[in-house]
Amino acid sequence: MIIVIANIIDFIAAMVQIWSGTIKKKQHLLLAQTVQMGLQTVSMSMLGGISGAIGNVLSCIRNLVCYKEWLNWPLKILFIAAQFGLTWKFNVQGALGWLPFWVCAIYIVFMDIKDHVHFKILSTISYLPWVVYFFMIQSYTGSLFALITTITSGWTLVKMIRNGGVNEEVLG
Repeated sequence: MIIVIANIIDFIAAMVQIWSGTIKKKQHLLLAQTVQMGLQTVSMSMLGGISGAIGNVLSCIRNLVCYKEWLNWPLKILFIAAQFGLTWKFNVQGALGWLPFWVCAIYIVFMDIKDHVHFKILSTISYLPWVVYFFMIQSYTGSLFALITTITSGWTLVKMIRNGGVNEEVLG
């Protein structure tokens, strides 16, 4: 029964996630991702994905810091170190439990990219490892919709590139 409830919660998060795949403006994307990750934290916790849940909590804080354009290298190092320490302490999934750390660490390093197209590339690629992680913790809706979000983000990315980047007047 817990698997079903967790997948329902993740389905709601997935609706936000898919919608985020159509967003072009970095600040709007960060806010949508924060809502999505908050919901997925609950789902992952229910399914035993503790390192993923820890990563999501830190990612919500990180996104808000980035949204306010306060992110700098000392804070990046702090976020990466905090996630490393918490993953080290609470990981019960072996190698799989380190996947959220690596995805988030790479995302943190590059997330202050100013160019909307390059940021969209980063966010699109970062969804792929989550397809595997969600599937392995039995969040089947999370896995499916991470894949769908990768596809919608890729489609939006192609449109952005064809249009020569992003025009501020048409940002979603």
